[in-house]
Amino acid sequence: MSLSSHPQRVCLLTRHRKASAIASALDRVGYAVQELVSFDTDTLGTFSGEIERQGTMRDAALAKAHLACELGGSRYGLGSEGSFGGDPFLGISGWGRELLVWWDAELGYAVEGFVQGPETNWQMREVTSVEDALRFACEAGFPVHGLLLGRPGEAHFEKARDEACSNEADFTARVKVALGSGPVWLQTDMRAHRNPTRMRMIGRAAAALAERLATPCPDCSAPGYGPLEAIPGAPCEACGTPTQVPKAECWACPRCGHDEQRPLARRASPDRCDRCNP
Repeated sequence: MSLSSHPQRVCLLTRHRKASAIASALDRVGYAVQELVSFDTDTLGTFSGEIERQGTMRDAALAKAHLACELGGSRYGLGSEGSFGGDPFLGISGWGRELLVWWDAELGYAVEGFVQGPETNWQMREVTSVEDALRFACEAGFPVHGLLLGRPGEAHFEKARDEACSNEADFTARVKVALGSGPVWLQTDMRAHRNPTRMRMIGRAAAALAERLATPCPDCSAPGYGPLEAIPGAPCEACGTPTQVPKAECWACPRCGHDEQRPLARRASPDRCDRCNP
């Protein structure tokens, strides 16, 4: 556990003011977050599509954590990465995923905090009138939440101008100009400093990470011990047949690999049972 009267410095690579969502959770477990803004994290991938992210969400977050250690001259680094799309059930509503990776450059291992859920304003739409554009803006939470006009390569796509567009009058004027060339593509700006809803989810990921960092491995004492995967098999409360509902969790240490199964005191409802509800 990293609790101490002298917080340890952990460097966070970001240009989007993410420390405001992360610092308090990590401070409670003994880490003082220092933002590093010298590196342009957009070069590792953008939500708006100018630069495609290479590798997985974890690859990107871990690369940022490594860079944070190198550029900040710190033992500890933080990398943050988000992902957005349709929900995993029907794919018709927005779904957000946020990952924070803490890296110990001295011991060479990572601890992760991950959350996901429907708490996102992620959406996009093609509009053909100012009225349609204003309707989209209202649904997306503008001006508190930022918007982007157009796709990369289009004449009216320019993030700097979109960021300066902070009221309905400016937005309407930009849309009118863009509509002069045809339908206009609108999308929510998913950069953290332009998206308070996303910031809140990053805060939840920070709380999940802090909980892991506050839990030492019972074998090697390194921080980061916690659930790795769910183990199905909880019995149906009606017939006792094993189901896909978790009966236990596998807890593991990301440093030494020590693991154990922790039973969950639960039974599955019949609607989750293949025998009762085939």
